[in-house]
Amino acid sequence: MTRFVATFAALIAIPVAVLAEESGGPVLVFAEDFESEPYSFQHSNVEPAPGEGVDGGTAALFTYVGSDVGSDRIVRRITLDERGTEYTLSYDVRFDEDFQFVRGGKLHGLGPDRVISGGQERRPDGWSARVNFAGGGGVRTYIYEQDGETQWGVGRSSSGFTFERGRYHAVSLHLKLNDPPEEANGFAHVHVDGEQVISHDDLRLRGEAGEHTHISQFLISTFHGGSSPEWAPMDEDGEYVDVYAWLDNIEVHRGRYVRAEPGAAPEEAESRTQE
Repeated sequence: MTRFVATFAALIAIPVAVLAEESGGPVLVFAEDFESEPYSFQHSNVEPAPGEGVDGGTAALFTYVGSDVGSDRIVRRITLDERGTEYTLSYDVRFDEDFQFVRGGKLHGLGPDRVISGGQERRPDGWSARVNFAGGGGVRTYIYEQDGETQWGVGRSSSGFTFERGRYHAVSLHLKLNDPPEEANGFAHVHVDGEQVISHDDLRLRGEAGEHTHISQFLISTFHGGSSPEWAPMDEDGEYVDVYAWLDNIEVHRGRYVRAEPGAAPEEAESRTQE
């Protein structure tokens, strides 16, 4: 299939962001709906999928190639046009009807200038916050913060929620940083289709003050794993297979933005200081 041929592009401001700022609501700072080129990122395992978007437009088709580390890493980082301490990443995701969640894997998130992931050593100026899909289709947070007692990130799982294959879900990750160096008053709250499914509170994401520790990057980060074959999608003969998911309507808002349903317009967002 034809692969993405795209280049990094600066975000073009749109009127709704201005309206949100004037009304005191959330402010749109990044958007990608895959309806026109150049797209904001490129990857060999990602391609445009006309007609597969939420409203029949174009989405991005992600191919998860099964391998001995789970599946091929689809990782890119996009620097936001601003930085700060509270943002919401939202996107619509649809897993194919034959998608294998296996033991779980990574979805997208937010980070600072120095992103800590992959079992890297903690450091005061680094952290990351991502969403995971879990075995069976659940959802989890996956956080590299300052107080982790293991090499890997920490997380909390949803109770009673599972992704339904074959339909779009609206995912919103509302992230607020702590007051460094010692306050553990940050949080990562995950909403799906307007319902809060995870409250991951009391986080000390950063151990150092300064703009370099602010939220400054959108993290495209999705794959199965883990890092061993038991995380990989396979057929009944034990051979690695490819599985698929679609991504649409990626947005980052300053403040709190909870998307009530796939494709929801920015004016439907909520803005509150506390949940």
